[in-house]
Amino acid sequence: MAASSKPGRNFFRLICLAGVTLLFLSACQPANISETEQTDIAKDSTKSGDADSKDDALAGQTSPFDDMSGTPGVDPLSRLIAPAPPVVGLRAPKDPAKPEPVKIAILLPLSGQAAAVGQDLLNAANMALFDLGNPGVQLMPFDTAGTPRGAESAAAEALVAGAELILGPLFSSSVGTVKPLARERGVNVITFSTDTTVAGEGVYVMGLTVGQQIQRAMEFAYRQGLLKFAVLAPQSAYGDAVINNVTQTSDALNLVLERTVRYPANLPPGSPELHEYAKILGDYARRQRDLAREIAINKEKTDDESKAYVRRLQRLDTFGDVPFEALIIPEGGARLKELASLLSYYDIDPEIVQFIGTGLWEDPSLSAEPALVGGWFSAPSPQKAAGFRSRFASVYGYQPARIASLAYDAMALAGIMAQQPPESRFTRDAIENPDGFTGYDGIFRFPENGVAERGLAVLEVGPKQQMVLEPAPESFAPALN
Repeated sequence: MAASSKPGRNFFRLICLAGVTLLFLSACQPANISETEQTDIAKDSTKSGDADSKDDALAGQTSPFDDMSGTPGVDPLSRLIAPAPPVVGLRAPKDPAKPEPVKIAILLPLSGQAAAVGQDLLNAANMALFDLGNPGVQLMPFDTAGTPRGAESAAAEALVAGAELILGPLFSSSVGTVKPLARERGVNVITFSTDTTVAGEGVYVMGLTVGQQIQRAMEFAYRQGLLKFAVLAPQSAYGDAVINNVTQTSDALNLVLERTVRYPANLPPGSPELHEYAKILGDYARRQRDLAREIAINKEKTDDESKAYVRRLQRLDTFGDVPFEALIIPEGGARLKELASLLSYYDIDPEIVQFIGTGLWEDPSLSAEPALVGGWFSAPSPQKAAGFRSRFASVYGYQPARIASLAYDAMALAGIMAQQPPESRFTRDAIENPDGFTGYDGIFRFPENGVAERGLAVLEVGPKQQMVLEPAPESFAPALN
């Protein structure tokens, strides 16, 4: 009997093995993915998860989301949450006697190309949280992966987790996917973007916008008696924003915008084309003709004074001044230095024309370019900015990205509002406090349009370092506006 049953056992084992093999092969078959989904995956590594499965533990219970989702008891936003890695261990039970923390979400690119900047912002926010010393405030970081879909997933997860306020995301393209989700839940967003077009309807732009930098510098120039302006700007979204704000400020102050010259933003260093744009800006060809005519007229005169005048003219390249008193150049780094040198070469004299920049000029290396020495720009107080960098370095051991201070100030603001009663904290009235707030980047407040108003300093590029010409205001009192 024992011998005769052996073939039966072997047959049974073969049947089991075949069944397991079929199950394994079916599990490994690729899912049917549409061409659209394949394109999305190729562009965006953050794939939305599917939250259509029913939780047996919630069977028979009702939920406020039952009418919005096909699955009873499941938050409809969970369909947007990317799959999380498996968690090992058990979650500690909630203590009913312990109050729920005030939950503040921060959405940052903690992976992807901008991960280093995202980590700097998170470190700064954590530093502010530590300084607050309020154990009742919980900062919840979520990774956007630097993409709109990643931001959408992160926002959904934050809202499902009970976030009462969202800080971030960093990029304006990501704000578009976060905004409708937050608005649906009545949660306000303070983004680190500088794109003013995303502001409003519960979204507040915390970034240092070029518009306020331009307005502050032009107002200062106006008070120094400069009335005629020109702009040399790249053909880019940043250049467009500068042109728009220069035009608006000129209209408001009754200034004259004499000339606007745009150049391709992607020109290589040393491009001959850049020379042509510098010539156009300064009317170089016309001024050369004016010089030749002036020499010809005075050469016919025989008196000593005229002869001396002609000798002086012959040492010049052009005759006459450009038709503007101040030139705004919204560039930075190597391109700014190259432009400044070219402008000086083609007789746009920085001793006669006041060069004005944007926050891109907040660069100590600009002192090495003689044509930029004496140039003006506006920025937060350099003393406070240096204080933040020093504090950050003492905690984390390295120098952060310039914009990291935004996250500190935003988290400090959130911590202040978290002390208010639940019904009034993080409301629009609380965020739009007309008295404003103060931080490492100086005073700021949010008007109804959602774009932060800031108190900026006016600085000058010195031969060795940047110097403060006019300090940043300490309050929004009318006398200091």
